[in-house]
Amino acid sequence: MMIRPMQSNDHGELVRLWSSFPGNAVTGADSLGEFEAFLTKNGSFCFTACGNDEVVGSVMAGSDGRRGYIYHLAVRADHQRKGIGSALMRRVEDALFMAGLEKIHLFIFSDNPAVSFYGKAGWHVRNDITVMSRVLRSTEGNGPGT
Repeated sequence: MMIRPMQSNDHGELVRLWSSFPGNAVTGADSLGEFEAFLTKNGSFCFTACGNDEVVGSVMAGSDGRRGYIYHLAVRADHQRKGIGSALMRRVEDALFMAGLEKIHLFIFSDNPAVSFYGKAGWHVRNDITVMSRVLRSTEGNGPGT
């Protein structure tokens, strides 16, 4: 198994991988154009795990210059429990640390089975903050306030 920087031509396999997990949301932000734009800005924080020329895992992260954010971590079901997810997390955490970031956040649905994986990896659930969201661009193309 090899971990390498994520590439634009990984997109199709990655979307299939991300979509294969219950509790993982794939949205318009994961379209090819949005994916390529994200890689342009944050490619140094996005990695793909490959085995036998197949994508078996990935981690997609970014930075706002102050904090890092994990967006997608996934390992194909038939490759789980082999240390691939942990290796991907170490790789992205190292990259974010080397970029000078102090803290990394991730947003995960509370019923996602991966919560236990992150807990074992040293992440902790925050109970002192509330996450609030506002949709700026809906799938119907409407903008804010419409």
